[in-house]
Amino acid sequence: MEAWTAKLKTIKTLEERLAREEILEARRDHHAKRPPRPCGITIHTGVGCPLACAYCYIYDMGFPGAASPYRLTPLQMAYAIAANPHVAVGEWGTLVAVGSVTEPFLPETRELAVGYMKAVAAYLGNPIQVSTKMPPPAELAEVQKGLDVLISVTDLSGRLEPKAPSPADRLRAGAELLRRGVNVTLFVRPVVPGVTDRELTRLLAYARELGFRRVVFGTLRVTTGIAARLKAFGVDVRPYVKELHPRRQTAINYPKSRVVATAKELGFEVLPASCASNVVAHGQACALCRWGPCGDLKKLRADPEDIREYLEARGYRGAGVAVEGLRIRLNVKISRVDMVFLEQATRLPVEEGTGRG
Repeated sequence: MEAWTAKLKTIKTLEERLAREEILEARRDHHAKRPPRPCGITIHTGVGCPLACAYCYIYDMGFPGAASPYRLTPLQMAYAIAANPHVAVGEWGTLVAVGSVTEPFLPETRELAVGYMKAVAAYLGNPIQVSTKMPPPAELAEVQKGLDVLISVTDLSGRLEPKAPSPADRLRAGAELLRRGVNVTLFVRPVVPGVTDRELTRLLAYARELGFRRVVFGTLRVTTGIAARLKAFGVDVRPYVKELHPRRQTAINYPKSRVVATAKELGFEVLPASCASNVVAHGQACALCRWGPCGDLKKLRADPEDIREYLEARGYRGAGVAVEGLRIRLNVKISRVDMVFLEQATRLPVEEGTGRG
């Protein structure tokens, strides 16, 4: 299978550029082991965040209020992602999202974040996306053709993000990237009742004036702690949740249809999830989750013989493979690792034990 061959070649190339100790450290890291979700795999550029946004979930997960750069070098991070047995490498490989448990463009993490993206682009070629509450650096225009930059904004006042740069500054920096040919998407995340909806039209009109044409709306998820912090800012989410938990995040019950309708009226393309923005920015397609299928579906192709060769190489003799619409069916049971890799390599869901090939 071409995707498998590309993966092995990339691993070998990076091993030739790393010391043995660096290879072992990268292979021990969770980036080399964690299965990607249908929306892709996240790269942590650091740990912790000082921005203290009222709705942030990382503090309930035990992460600190100060940021420190992640321990792997850019080459080690690229190697860890390539060596992860679940991950498909290449232009149509696993979607990569940069950020997660910190803000990627903090002073402490900015240089490393850009280095991670450049290393992944140069050695793996996977589609990359980064989301930020900071003004994104202009050098992102040099990282990758199709790179998707999400500018995360809750409202124009920024009152729930008192330590973050102003939303207007973020949006203007995103507009500069748009002028440089970068794909930039407005990421209204999270939609906070009584805050986001009150000035949504003003936010969207301002973004559109700057050149934004795509938007993704993110759901607010709360714990007991997040609800208490929001309450301190004058936002009561209790009417929107049945119960709160100290650690488990609960999605609020707020109809997104209202904000979606407003965005469409103003001429925005509304995408169902952040990963859809990554797919569209790279001119690709994906059918792995309930939010899709997304992108140009004519580009989704899976060769049964190619899949059969991969399964043979992995020890599944006489495997039957059938590609039926946007689904792959097998007549054998395969490991979780092989199933995830096949789905990541084809962007199609795999079903076991039903193939007729």
